[in-house]
Amino acid sequence: MRPFSILLIRILAIYLVLNPLLAVLPILFSPGSAELVDEWVPFMVAGVLMPMGAGLLLWFFASALAKKIHGGTDPESGVTLSETGLVRAGSFLIGVYLFIQHMGIVFSQYMSVGFIAYGSLIVIALSVYLIVGVGSIGMLYKKIKYAGSGL
Repeated sequence: MRPFSILLIRILAIYLVLNPLLAVLPILFSPGSAELVDEWVPFMVAGVLMPMGAGLLLWFFASALAKKIHGGTDPESGVTLSETGLVRAGSFLIGVYLFIQHMGIVFSQYMSVGFIAYGSLIVIALSVYLIVGVGSIGMLYKKIKYAGSGL
């Protein structure tokens, strides 16, 4: 399960690096964009550099994160996809994605307008639980899956 999680973490890393970059390139090379650079600095830092930095960190620490998600499973035992393992890996990846996206929203809104995006702060708190609580999410999945079956 660990090699599969490493692959998924690295796919998320590639997405986090390329998606904001591809979204901003047309803006940077449009006519008259040089005058708007000062207005776009908070957005660039929050919307482009933070996801790119997080993507690079995810890429380089993918194996350590996969080991943390799946515990002491043997990486040489072959890829055995368990439902609980997929739920744990998926919740971790969803949590990382939500955390990075909403940190960018909070940062850019605070830097440009001066207000705190409280809705994004709630999403950040939930995403931290998705990242840190992968074990409890796996147990919750098992309880829900076997609820009422007597197993």
